Amino acid sequence: MNAYISNDLNMVKELDPQRHALALQMEAYLGKGGTIEVLQGPSFKPPPARNEPPPTLKAAKPAAKTPATETVYMDKITRRDIEREERIAQRTKDKADHIERIRKLAQTMTYAQAVEQTGIPRRSLQRIAVEGGFHFVPAPNGGQPRAPRINDEKAAKYAERINAFKAVGLSRNQAAIQLGVTFRTFKMLLDKFDIDYPKRIAGPHPAFFAKQQ
Repeated sequence: MNAYISNDLNMVKELDPQRHALALQMEAYLGKGGTIEVLQGPSFKPPPARNEPPPTLKAAKPAAKTPATETVYMDKITRRDIEREERIAQRTKDKADHIERIRKLAQTMTYAQAVEQTGIPRRSLQRIAVEGGFHFVPAPNGGQPRAPRINDEKAAKYAERINAFKAVGLSRNQAAIQLGVTFRTFKMLLDKFDIDYPKRIAGPHPAFFAKQQ
């Protein structure tokens, strides 16, 4: 710090001869009648004040009104979950109502009657009955399809052919197939015409008999 001040003083002292010479020149100039005019330095003049209008305040936006029926905000996910639960509850109710309706039908109807009235397949009705824990009214014939009604004239022709089949040694099943009737109908014909057709007989077994139309 001291070295720095010492350097400045030396520089000042070095300029002393120049200042002395300048002072002598000014004195000689003034002695000859010259004048020295001191010019006024620049002055700072502040700019005039600007007359600006006061700032305009924007009117505040009214706060959004919350509907009276909606006290809690529900986002899309919450609404979707609620709607899904409502659909599940509705399906459960519809299923319970459907089972109850079938339950009432089962109190007075067989499977066949319920199928005819509702159009629902028998298998579906059985599944509903198991799920609901109820039973349909048993069918009079044990649920077996009724044998088709055959008029007396056609039944008599069947009886003649049955005797012919018996004579050649066809089994009951083979004879029913040749007649084109069910085994139930075949037994009905045996009872109707009192035909003693053995259940099993030994004899020739033709490889093929043309089915009668």
